Amino acid sequence: MKLFLFEFATCGEKIEDSTAVEGLAMFKSAFEGFKNYFEITGFVRPEFTHLFPLPADSLNSLERYLEESDAFLIVAPEDDFLLYNLTKKAERYAENLGSSSRAVAVTSDKWKLYKKLKGKVQVPETSLRELDCKFLIKPRTGCAGEGVEFSDAVPEGYIAQEFIEGWNLSVSLAVGEEIRCLSVNEQLLDGFRYAGAIVPARISEEVRKEVVEEAMKAAECVDGLNGYVGVDVVYSDQPYIIEINARLTTPVVAFLKAYGVSVADLLAGKEVKHVRRQLLRKSEKVENPYVKVGNYAIEIVDFD
Repeated sequence: MKLFLFEFATCGEKIEDSTAVEGLAMFKSAFEGFKNYFEITGFVRPEFTHLFPLPADSLNSLERYLEESDAFLIVAPEDDFLLYNLTKKAERYAENLGSSSRAVAVTSDKWKLYKKLKGKVQVPETSLRELDCKFLIKPRTGCAGEGVEFSDAVPEGYIAQEFIEGWNLSVSLAVGEEIRCLSVNEQLLDGFRYAGAIVPARISEEVRKEVVEEAMKAAECVDGLNGYVGVDVVYSDQPYIIEINARLTTPVVAFLKAYGVSVADLLAGKEVKHVRRQLLRKSEKVENPYVKVGNYAIEIVDFD
């Protein structure tokens, strides 16, 4: 079975190096895992051909590769509904191993997602206008913490969201006929921008259970989620659902070292072989990078 594997920074267009390095790391870990289950088809940008046995090509050829594939898995930013548009186009040609474009349309828009989740799971107060509490502004579509900051006003195209102080966590789910938790991860932030992860998170079993239950409830609120889904959570006095990523997320890069199995293995139902906590770090100063783009690199090191 031929799988078209695509990650926007690796295969599509040049983007900021600090974000592209995360995309390249996700593509590498996905490629290394899924090649054991599928014949991988696709292409990469010319500067990455030395890393993968794939040809150099561009987005203009996307549909040609999809026509020759049985299934696809796409990773892309939510900005300007990029992930949604690519997914919707690809669905015309092959089986989608990820979430449907219908689900991506909801999760890509933080306001639409809030309205789906409100009253069903615990979420921060969110509005298109200023709030009476301490709040952040966020672009309605965006990822990696871009454009997130404290403010007194809410520009057009942004939401205001109550600031919840607590542990920044993410839950990696496998969504199908049932929902399984693959991992709970700590998010490392530089301000509000993503800087890395600790896999698995340093939390008690009690907190883990609370976080996983709330993340699963959130995933049940969005029709069409499938395959790997990442749920961002802040744990304060209780877990608060921040957003849902209907695509691979950066912690999967550490799965093989942390659990002895890849994200592809876990999605296929394989059991964890071991648990060895890993630090996944994005930095300009890395000794043994997993991947590198420009001045930015990602490394994975034993944490315990």
